[in-house]
Amino acid sequence: MAYLVVALVLVAALCVFQLLVLFAVLRRLREHESRFERLARSAGPMDAYDPNELVGRRVPELAEHTGGAPRTLGFFSVGCEACHEQAPAFVTAATAGDATAVVVGAHADELTGLLAGVPEIVTGEDGDRLMKAVDIRAFPTFLQVDAEGVILRAGIAVAELPAPAPAR
Repeated sequence: MAYLVVALVLVAALCVFQLLVLFAVLRRLREHESRFERLARSAGPMDAYDPNELVGRRVPELAEHTGGAPRTLGFFSVGCEACHEQAPAFVTAATAGDATAVVVGAHADELTGLLAGVPEIVTGEDGDRLMKAVDIRAFPTFLQVDAEGVILRAGIAVAELPAPAPAR
């Protein structure tokens, strides 16, 4: 009988210890949640990004991709749901004129498949280089660029850009 009492006391002590650990973990999770909420508030909403800040900027790296004609560029990210939604509209706009799709991120096969009708698709290191050169901070972002690499128009939806000039 003494062994049964000792076993019962050990099980009870183990349960109390487990409850204490559980409460400590829950308290810690609440602290982290409040930190993340403060960070999210301090960062501001994502819709505060205005791609029109890019208009008028000359980006020499873009001049390499214009081919001497105005060009529409679309910047897409692999993990971006809106990018997958906007891809068909960009393909439709791209078939009417010169366009380049820049896909950023690893395993871009699915997104490049959606963009198959675009005349030029840039991925990998070249895509990362273009994104950094233009200072793209949100995806998708669409630009209209002249032959010298000057950004004429910018938007976060294909519909915000006028129809591209016909391809030569």
